[in-house]
Amino acid sequence: MSSRLRLIIFLAFVLMFLIAAPLLVLFTAGYRFDLSSGRIVHTAVLNMSSIPRNTTVIIDGEPQADRTPSIIETVLPGEHEIVLEKADYLPWKQTLFFESRETTFATDVVLFLDESPSIIQNLNVLSSHVSPAGDRLIYLTQESSWLEMWSTEGNEGSTNLLMRLSYNSANDYTLSFSVHGDYILLSRDHGPFHELTLAQTNSGDPMTLPTGLTDVDAYWWDAQNDHILYTTVSGDTYKIDIETNTSQLLEADIELATSFEQTEVFLSEHNNRSVLSFLDEGIASIITYLPLGEYTFVRTPSPLIGLYDSQHSRLILIDTSNRDQPILINEIAVRWQWSENDQQLLYSSGYDLRLYQRDQHQTHTLTRLSETIDQLAWYTRGSVILYQVDGTTYALSISDPQPEHLALISEAPGQIWIQDNGDTMLLMGTDGTIWQRELQK
Repeated sequence: MSSRLRLIIFLAFVLMFLIAAPLLVLFTAGYRFDLSSGRIVHTAVLNMSSIPRNTTVIIDGEPQADRTPSIIETVLPGEHEIVLEKADYLPWKQTLFFESRETTFATDVVLFLDESPSIIQNLNVLSSHVSPAGDRLIYLTQESSWLEMWSTEGNEGSTNLLMRLSYNSANDYTLSFSVHGDYILLSRDHGPFHELTLAQTNSGDPMTLPTGLTDVDAYWWDAQNDHILYTTVSGDTYKIDIETNTSQLLEADIELATSFEQTEVFLSEHNNRSVLSFLDEGIASIITYLPLGEYTFVRTPSPLIGLYDSQHSRLILIDTSNRDQPILINEIAVRWQWSENDQQLLYSSGYDLRLYQRDQHQTHTLTRLSETIDQLAWYTRGSVILYQVDGTTYALSISDPQPEHLALISEAPGQIWIQDNGDTMLLMGTDGTIWQRELQK
């Protein structure tokens, strides 16, 4: 080989090195050539995790080598269709926007099993209620001359008889749980009076109420303490401690009361307004004024106070630490539910889904619908809610920029509850049919 040719080859390798070395450095640093723009850009990062794990990530139709949880650092800026797939599960798909040098997060994405719901039981039900924890259903049935209260978690062998009473078709029967669900109250309503029967939810063991406080004008559970029940008899309001079977006569002119920290909060009427106050060393201290309505106290995380006005369908959250502006929200709502960590409140006016972020004191609308929302529940894994419209139960991710409404059970209106830490969804249909739908393996 001539020296001239060797020189040419050497110079060619030097030139290739001078070109390749910077390109390799740029490639390693996250730069790519974008054909759509015709220029070199710095890539974006996709940080993904999913329930279940080990799902395939597909970007614009191209499967990626890494499975969830994964960090993909080679995404070009702009919009990309992201798909998660796993055998036996319904796929998840979203269009996400990526900024150069920034990370886009899609964490705790929930994929549901590709399963059809099945009927596991048929019951003759008068009324039913899902427990506050969402883990069981209490229902009433009539057998001959008996009224029976049953508890079920949906599993075979989990159905238990809690109590049996004589049945009277002239009476109405109402079920209600204590705030955390340890106790359940059966009210036999005859005219304006309520005859109360109390039992422990898990065992069905009867609990005794103080003498004279079982046939009452009105009753309501404490919104904070599980063992406190309030009743009114002949205009007097009593606070009943179920654990000690003792009662306390409260002050006159009280419409409602509930526990708050180490005292009680009262609602009374004065000058055509409702007054919310508490006793501070024996002196009434006003928290706020409200318009007249049909109020009940509802469970809220401490130190908030919750009120619901059924006359005007308004949910009110009150922060007692802010005496200048104590009312956090005053919104139309027909159903609502706090998240498991009590930091998010999901509520609906009947035709929308709205989310209140407690730490940020912000509310935003998740979606609006043209049909009435009949049921509402948090799914126990990931940032997913379940809701029901016209007999179809949907799953909706609250963290997706364009959430997909995924139908889980169709043509089965009824009450929803979640079993086995999110593995199974059960539904008590309005016709007494219990449906089961597997969500996770």
